[in-house]
Amino acid sequence: MTEYPDINVEGSSTSYFSGAQEALDPRLFDGEHLRPDVRDDILRMLFHFLGLHFQYPHEWTNVWLAGSGVSFQWEAARYPADLDALIGIDYPTFRSRNRDYAGLGDEEISKHLNDTFRTGGLAEATATWRGFELTWYVNPDSWDITAINPYAAYDVLHDQWSVEPSYQGAPFTREWAHKADRDHATALEVSRRYTQALTTLKGAQNPAQRVNAERALHMAVDQGATLFHEIHEGRKVAFSRYGAGYSDFNNYRWQAGKASGAVQAMKTLKDYQDAVRASNEAQTYGLELPDTNTLVRRAATYRSAR
Repeated sequence: MTEYPDINVEGSSTSYFSGAQEALDPRLFDGEHLRPDVRDDILRMLFHFLGLHFQYPHEWTNVWLAGSGVSFQWEAARYPADLDALIGIDYPTFRSRNRDYAGLGDEEISKHLNDTFRTGGLAEATATWRGFELTWYVNPDSWDITAINPYAAYDVLHDQWSVEPSYQGAPFTREWAHKADRDHATALEVSRRYTQALTTLKGAQNPAQRVNAERALHMAVDQGATLFHEIHEGRKVAFSRYGAGYSDFNNYRWQAGKASGAVQAMKTLKDYQDAVRASNEAQTYGLELPDTNTLVRRAATYRSAR
């Protein structure tokens, strides 16, 4: 059985709410130009990894460093610091050069690449890269990086800014702050009920008490996971063709949730929920069942290979 995690809603520092610095992060930049050793390291890691899994990656790949890590609001009291590498894909060229994936749409290809970054070891290898948690992510809209409204974006391949950083501060309205406060209050209440149920479960003296405690636990887990999904999916919309990027409410909500600790605590419950599902499927079927997107990708790959 998957072990119940302990959760706490504890605030953390986020660069989004920090004051703008006079200069860009010197670990990455020399003035406003990306340091050559940083650029070479990123391109080497990315294209070596892609070359292990796909054909001709130099023909269909671009990469940007984006987000607060390359803005003037880079300083936050946390280690490792956040740094995003956004990968742009020329999908027609990808399909022509990787015929096994010819039957996949842009979103399926993006999902497959993101899964490969995660399961293939690249994400783990850069979890503390140069003091950063360097994450790699393909957004289906990001061949034109400006379409997803990043804070700032440095084109690593062409060694130039696509979106220059500015000295903007975090947006604020009372309505937004009130919504973030409600998220925090909900996370605290979910955490309280979860912890109370877990304590009751551990001290249960009879089957009925145990069943009631488990029911209360699972209800709290479901509510926490739902809150996390709502906040997380909203931020994805913020950095899409339909959002306002840095100044979008959904981005503010995500950043406020990280600052209050609501996001981290509810993600713990979401991860536990995922682990329980995988464990149950393994016990029932002997393996974890793939999700719908994975089945679609496998079917399309199989058809193209025949």
